Amino acid sequence: MIQREVKKTIIVAIVLLVFLMVAGCFNYKQADAQPDEQDILKEIAKVEQEVSAEAPKTETVSVEATTKSVEENKTVEEVVSLPAPTASAATTDAPATQPTQPTTEKSVEAESEMQTIKVKENDKIRLIVQLRDPDNDTINYTYTQPLNGMGEWKTNYGDAGEYVSTLTVTDGQLTTKKKIKLVVERVNVAPVIEPVHDVTVNEGETVKFVAVVKDPNNDKVTVTVSDPLKEGEFKTDHTSAGEYNINVAATDGELSSEKSFKLVVKDVNVPPEINGVQDMTVKEGSLVTLTPVITDIDNDNIKVTISNPVGDDGVWQTAYTDHGDYIITITADDGKAKVSKQIKLVVADVNMPPEIVKINLQK
Repeated sequence: MIQREVKKTIIVAIVLLVFLMVAGCFNYKQADAQPDEQDILKEIAKVEQEVSAEAPKTETVSVEATTKSVEENKTVEEVVSLPAPTASAATTDAPATQPTQPTTEKSVEAESEMQTIKVKENDKIRLIVQLRDPDNDTINYTYTQPLNGMGEWKTNYGDAGEYVSTLTVTDGQLTTKKKIKLVVERVNVAPVIEPVHDVTVNEGETVKFVAVVKDPNNDKVTVTVSDPLKEGEFKTDHTSAGEYNINVAATDGELSSEKSFKLVVKDVNVPPEINGVQDMTVKEGSLVTLTPVITDIDNDNIKVTISNPVGDDGVWQTAYTDHGDYIITITADDGKAKVSKQIKLVVADVNMPPEIVKINLQK
């Protein structure tokens, strides 16, 4: 292109130079020898026409490229001038150079701008994005954590806080990014007490209980249990029979939960014990006194019986004819069980002198 312009300029300069030389000679020659001025002008026009015929023709082709901003619905038109193909370019096998696709700064702005979305704990997040490609290209998109690739996230209690996820959209050549702030607001939930069940034990057994409590928010929880399991352990004895309502309470300082269950301690009867008596020996004519000591750990009412010849009152006045060996049975009955104890009672013979009861005159 530049070489053709230079060539044209040189030719015009030569023609002008010839014209000046001819004009200079005109002052020294006769009028009949003067060249025709019209012929010279025609010659110059002919030279310019020839030069113009050799110069390649150029055409301006308008191409409209329309791009649409992701953030702003504005249409930007750009005009790109492309040279028309020359004869030599048309016959070459080399591919024609394609114009570079214009880019904008809108993708950078989209990346810097942040959208905020607020949800509550335990909510499910599902983002629906509307996308458009001006060139009708296939669009792919994805999200960064905590969202999955489809823009979903099931929050749980304890997830309160702020999270940033990046949405990346691409048509395979150009990429647009947008940051999204996810604000998960705290939702307090009362502590959860694991199920409890009624408990039945026998007297004399040890009961242990530990409440299992969970807090969905992972808050610190205070747990209390009513008596007799306040300390987590209850050693029953033979006076512990009965029913107990056990209450379990848990609080995180704001919300509380309660559960209750029944503790049944079954009565286990312990038979009475007989003490305070032992084998004994007395002489005829002596007073026998038995005083058994009866104990009952259950504090039941005890009925005591003593076999003959002593009797239930425990007192026997022996005579001089009562010598011999006796087995005395003492029985204690608490209404549920009977306990007996035997002792040997020996009444020793005591020889007594004959007695003169009466003297009478025989007639």
